[in-house]
Amino acid sequence: MIKKVLWVIFVLGLIYILLPGPSKIKDFAPIPDSTKSNLDGDTWQNPNIVAYFSDFKRQDITQFYRMQLEDKYFFGKFIPPIRLNHPPETAYVYIRDQQESTFLEEYIYPFRESLYVNGYEPAVENKMFKKPSNFVGDHVWYEELPYNSKATLRFYPSNPVSRVIIYLSVWAAAIALFRLYRKAL
Repeated sequence: MIKKVLWVIFVLGLIYILLPGPSKIKDFAPIPDSTKSNLDGDTWQNPNIVAYFSDFKRQDITQFYRMQLEDKYFFGKFIPPIRLNHPPETAYVYIRDQQESTFLEEYIYPFRESLYVNGYEPAVENKMFKKPSNFVGDHVWYEELPYNSKATLRFYPSNPVSRVIIYLSVWAAAIALFRLYRKAL
């Protein structure tokens, strides 16, 4: 009975690993009523990166892209992605060098792709560092228009062959550890 349950779990996991998902940043829709950035570093200079200027706040931006990621997968209807909140200081590691940031969140499905959502909100930064606030300083300016925020996305796709190899390796290691445990008893 236990072997049958383990086989079912193994097959379901293999299906999860092999189901198609997004392969590039262009698979994700832009923020509604936003302007796409053409600044250096936000376009072709970095792979799988895109940035948008909008009047959305952090909660709206992150929820929009979490839902976008869920909708790209069949299993997203049943399993939400894992949300990791990173310190904004690490944006240069995950997004790009010299990245302005007031928040950085990662959405991930284990053994699959990662989507990083980085945001810069000058009003939040001014409050954090107790800087004086005014209309000019509380907005991001792009093409002579004020925006509340700039969201930068970076997508890290994964290779299906690598996913299968890692998945099979995890199962092989688990079986080996279980056998060692049984032998030790």
